[in-house]
Amino acid sequence: MLHPIRQRPIDTLCRVFAAIAVLGTMGVLGCTPSPEVEQTVRDVDISAFSAPPMGPLPEVVATPMPQVEPPGVTEIEHTVTLADGTKVIRKEEVVTAVDPATAEDDSLFIDQGNQRTLRVGQRWLVESLIGQINGRPIFAEEIFKQIEAAVLLASQDPNPESARTQVDALVRRAFRQQVESELILAEAESRLSPEMKVGLLSWLRDLQETTIAERGGNRASAEEALRDEMQMSVEEFVTFRKNAELTRDILRRKVEPRVVVSWRDVERLYRQRHAAYQPDPIYRLGRIRLAKEQQADKIETVKRMMAEKKTFTEIADAVGIPEHGMWRAVTVTDGKMMIADMTNDLQKLIAPLQPGMISEPLDARTSMTWFAVISKETPAQMSIYDTDLQLSLRGELQGTQERIEQARYIQSLQKRWLGASISKMEIRLVQIARERYLDPLRPMKGAQQGPAR
Repeated sequence: MLHPIRQRPIDTLCRVFAAIAVLGTMGVLGCTPSPEVEQTVRDVDISAFSAPPMGPLPEVVATPMPQVEPPGVTEIEHTVTLADGTKVIRKEEVVTAVDPATAEDDSLFIDQGNQRTLRVGQRWLVESLIGQINGRPIFAEEIFKQIEAAVLLASQDPNPESARTQVDALVRRAFRQQVESELILAEAESRLSPEMKVGLLSWLRDLQETTIAERGGNRASAEEALRDEMQMSVEEFVTFRKNAELTRDILRRKVEPRVVVSWRDVERLYRQRHAAYQPDPIYRLGRIRLAKEQQADKIETVKRMMAEKKTFTEIADAVGIPEHGMWRAVTVTDGKMMIADMTNDLQKLIAPLQPGMISEPLDARTSMTWFAVISKETPAQMSIYDTDLQLSLRGELQGTQERIEQARYIQSLQKRWLGASISKMEIRLVQIARERYLDPLRPMKGAQQGPAR
C-alpha cells in the first residue's frame, strides 16, 4: 500500500496521459475548433482593473524641485603667505540650500581648518613638552591651538622685528594665563578634604544628570547639543565647570578677604578726578576790534550804543562783527579767568569782567578794542555724595585691588610650585613659537640629539 503523499504525483501523471489520449483521438477523427470560439486580442492597461472615482477628482500637490534638490557644496581656499615664504591654506565649505521658511537660498560656512604647506628641508615642530605644573605635563600645542589664528596674523607683518615682537607677546600672555589657571586649580584641589571630595563628586554627578536632562534627556542628544554650543563633550563640559567652580572658590577664600576699600580711598579717587566730576565754568568772551582810520564811524556807533546801555551782541551785530562778536572760550578757576597767552595789561583788563559786563576800550595806536563776557556755561557736576557715583568709584577701586591681590597670590603660588622653572618654560615656549611660525628653516637648538617630536 502506497503512502497517500506519494500517490499525488502518480494521479497527476495519469490525468496528463488521459488528456493527451483524448486530443490524439480527436485528431484521428478529424475534429477541428469551431470558428465561433475565436477571440479578439486587445491591450490591457491599469484602467481595466479600476473604476474612476465618483464626484470631483482629488488635487495632486507637487513639491517644488528646489526644496527637494540636494544642497550645493562649494569649496573655498584662502592662501596666506607668511614672512618666511611658507604658505598657509585655509579651507572652507559653503553649503547652499533653500530655506523652506523663507523660500530663499541660505548658506552655511564650514571651517575645515588650516593646512600649512612645508617646503623641502623645512622643519615643523609637531609637539613638545615645555614643563610640568603639579605633575601635569604642559605641551606647547595646548597653548598654540588657542592663539594660532592671532599668531599667524602677526607673522604676516613684513617687518621681521615687529612680527617677532608681536608673536612673543601673544605667546607670553597665553602662557601666563595657562600657568595661572593651572596653579590656582592645583592649589584648590590640594586643599580639598576627604569630605569635600565626596561632596564634589556628588555635585559632579548632579551636574552631569542636569546637563543631559536640559539638552534632550539622553546622552546622545546632550553630546550633540554641547558640540554645537561649546565644542565640548559632556565629560569635558563637566570638567570645565568643575575647574571654574574650584578656581572661583579658592579666589573667594584667598583673595577677597584682602580686598578692602575705605571711604578715604573713594575720596582720594574723587579728588584725583575733580576736573571731570566738578568741571570749572566756562566764560564765552566777545571782542570788538575796529581800525581808527578806516572804521571811525563804527567806533562812534559803538560808543553811542554803549551809552544807550545796549548789549554787547547788539553792538557787535550793528557794526558787523561776525558770530555776534564771539571770540574765545575761557575756563574760570576759583572765580578768575587765567589766560596764559595774553599780556599782563590785557589780563588786568579782562579779569574783572562778569557776564554782561563790557570792558573799557583798549586804545592801541591803530585800533580800539572792547571785550565782554557774553555768557557763562556751567557743565554738569557730580557730587561725591551721589549714590551711583560712590558705587561706581568703589567698584572700580575694588576691581583694581582684586587684580593686585590676585597677582600677589599667584606670585606666591609660583614660588611654591614652580620656583625659577617658570621662566625656563616661558623661554622654551617662545623659542618653539619662533621656530614654528617665524624661522622654520633655522636649525633648532639641540637638533643633533634627535629629530623634533
